[in-house]
Amino acid sequence: MENHSPKKSNSRKREKLYFLIPIIILVFIALASWSWLMLLSPAVSSYAEPYINKYFKNLIAGNASDTTVASSGTIGDSPEESEDGKNSGSSDQSDNTAKPENTGKESATSSKENSRPTIDLQIYEGPVYSAGDDTCYYRVKAVVTGNPKPQVKFSRDDSRGSLGPGTAQINLKRNSPSYALTATATNASGTAMDSIILNWGCNSNPVISEIKLSSDIIYVSRQYDLLVVATDPDGDKLSYKWAVSGGTLSADNSESVKWTAPATPDNYELKIEVSDSKGAKTSKSISVYAGTVAATETTAAPTSPAETTAGATTSTTEAAGSSVNLPKVASEGGYLEYGGQTYPGGNLYAGDSVNNKPCLGFISFNIASLSGKVVKSVSLSFSNPSVSGEPMAYLDSFWINVVDWGAEPIVQNDFNLIGIAIQSFINPNITCTSDNLKSELQKAINAGKSRFQIRVHFAGPYTDNDNAKDGWEYSQNSINLNVTYN
Repeated sequence: MENHSPKKSNSRKREKLYFLIPIIILVFIALASWSWLMLLSPAVSSYAEPYINKYFKNLIAGNASDTTVASSGTIGDSPEESEDGKNSGSSDQSDNTAKPENTGKESATSSKENSRPTIDLQIYEGPVYSAGDDTCYYRVKAVVTGNPKPQVKFSRDDSRGSLGPGTAQINLKRNSPSYALTATATNASGTAMDSIILNWGCNSNPVISEIKLSSDIIYVSRQYDLLVVATDPDGDKLSYKWAVSGGTLSADNSESVKWTAPATPDNYELKIEVSDSKGAKTSKSISVYAGTVAATETTAAPTSPAETTAGATTSTTEAAGSSVNLPKVASEGGYLEYGGQTYPGGNLYAGDSVNNKPCLGFISFNIASLSGKVVKSVSLSFSNPSVSGEPMAYLDSFWINVVDWGAEPIVQNDFNLIGIAIQSFINPNITCTSDNLKSELQKAINAGKSRFQIRVHFAGPYTDNDNAKDGWEYSQNSINLNVTYN
């Protein structure tokens, strides 16, 4: 009774085993299901993703280390050995994946260093009009890429490289108003080309040829016609705007206007601004001297010898007459620099100085020998001029005035003497036979004066501000006043 049968004992064990097996299976299934459900969590899945990807990647690629472990490992392998095997596989995989990445970088670098050039021409300045040489210019730059850096070559560069590499200037002329600019960019990998067509796109300024006065001699309070001669190179319609420093204008917006000179003798500026329909403007001015009205010969005293002789216009003595070159008083002549130096006794000079100041020339003739004479004709000549700079590039004309500073050397105050305008010239070799000159000489003789004095100056801007002399200079010996008289 005390001893149990072995069969019964084994039977109980089997019953317990049969009962545990379904429970174990259910637990396993539950655990497996739970682990897969955990992957639905983003936090878990994102953490597990690289391990799963690595597993399948190694599985597909047939990772050698995994295969070795799988084939040679036994149930008896230690956990440390298995872990070392995994680590070894991971290390091998890292080495294998690092090499292709380095190869890719080297390929990219090689490709960058040997890239073909590209070029794009762009206008960065222009069209710009240059009045000095009547051109319309563009400045163009070449925008390039490529390695090594491409060399740029233009089909034309009027700047001759002065603008720097990769840039060019093209000057267009009226007789050649268009140009197709081409440029190439070249490096070891090849050549690229671009072109651009440049056309005359400039608006030229109007051109003022001259300002005309209806008389070369201007007297105070008299009215004169003013006319501007202007053209537009582009054929645009022109408009006008006059301005005067003294006197009044009948209108100020016409090509031709009337100007009434002021009542006070002085130098006055007459200025015209000409505009085209596109807004381009040009201006020009002249300076004129308005003098007092000359008195007629009939105002002289009846007892004057000159007046008595003047009436005998048909006499034989008058027809023959006498001629004389009047003597000069050199010490009383010379020239003045306005607000600057005084140069008495030397040459006559008219223009501007190195100090950018206007200069006037003076010469004095002794007419004592003509007392009581009647002047038949006069000829005042200036020869052998010395020309400095380019006075006619900015000045208007060379004027001869009659003035009176007395039998003494010139001084600075003589710059402001009121004179009588005789005649103007644009050529430095001058011969003046004006009736006005003869009339003024006769008046000086009739007034019993011992001197007949001349001042010369330019009309127009006082200076061009170039710190250089621009004017005409004469030795007193090259100036002559010839008089025929009775």
